[in-house]
Amino acid sequence: MNFNQLVKQAQQMQRKVNKVRKEFEEKTFDFDGQQGAIKGKINGKLEIVELNISDQMLNIENKDILQDLIIVTLNETIQKVSQEKDDTLNKVTNGVDVSAFL
Repeated sequence: MNFNQLVKQAQQMQRKVNKVRKEFEEKTFDFDGQQGAIKGKINGKLEIVELNISDQMLNIENKDILQDLIIVTLNETIQKVSQEKDDTLNKVTNGVDVSAFL
């Protein structure tokens, strides 16, 4: 394989990765904490696009519980979305780390 072929393959892979990354960023993922106390959606860019808090959680006595629940729920969701993104990109690159080229 000559250098020009290698460059051409790298460019093709970069286009595929960019396409998959863009598609992934447009996806939304549902999250749900404590049997519906907190629900919402997060996109592939890890931006919260929807958040619903149950009425029972919206009183001053539950403030600390609610804050902790939001943190835990969102962190778990971010980890899942990040892992799915890594898995999706690994499928496109056959496990080759192309982060240096992106």
